[in-house]
Amino acid sequence: MSINTKKKANNKTTIVLSTILVSLVLFALTVYIAIPAYRHYYVTHIQYPIYEGMTEELKNSKFFRDMTSGKSICFLGDSITAGNEIEGINWYYPLIPYIKGNISNDSCGGWMVYHLIKDADNIPASDIYVIAIGVNDIMLTNSVHSAKTASDYTSKLDELTKMLKVKAPDASFYFITPWTFHNQKEFYNSRAVDFRAALIKWCDGNDYNCINPDPVLVSVFKEKGTSDYMKDSFHPNAPNGVGLYSYAILKAAQNQE
Repeated sequence: MSINTKKKANNKTTIVLSTILVSLVLFALTVYIAIPAYRHYYVTHIQYPIYEGMTEELKNSKFFRDMTSGKSICFLGDSITAGNEIEGINWYYPLIPYIKGNISNDSCGGWMVYHLIKDADNIPASDIYVIAIGVNDIMLTNSVHSAKTASDYTSKLDELTKMLKVKAPDASFYFITPWTFHNQKEFYNSRAVDFRAALIKWCDGNDYNCINPDPVLVSVFKEKGTSDYMKDSFHPNAPNGVGLYSYAILKAAQNQE
């Protein structure tokens, strides 16, 4: 084989290998950068309407009046409040256009009441605290940090509330009962019922606001199913799921008037 023939063969090999390498790089950039970036842009720039639209009726609650009062509001919770599973879109995202005061958030996937207590120093002083925590306490029974019983759950919330009152003595508190989940064993469903009942009773005894969205969510799921609203057994999807969760909070609060 002549030298020129060898050179041509080597050049062809180099071109082929370079083409493969470039294709792999472009594929990786598309899969790991372009597609996630587009998905993030999409979910953060589309509209997130309240389920079936905002109505004057839904505005008729102490919770909505507090939201629109200009007071600062801090949301505390787990992955549903953090929006971990849906590009940071949390359950109250559709309510943000109606909130007039400063908004802060201290939440993280997997958190239980224990974790909010441990992170209390980092929670900002606010006029209003909206606390939605408890699903992981109910489900992760083997964790050393989870509330083992409903009374343990409210005892931990009492500890958290006292810590927050030190930095914000005049703050108002809204507690949201542990979020609805589905397709779980009856043992966990029973714990959820107990935890919700205990929270409602504890809030009533301490003059705290308690919002229970569970009946509203269950009613919608019974009529329309869960596939259009839930990402999995625990997390709402976007935009429909968070729109429904925000609606359920407003509706439950309005039903208390």
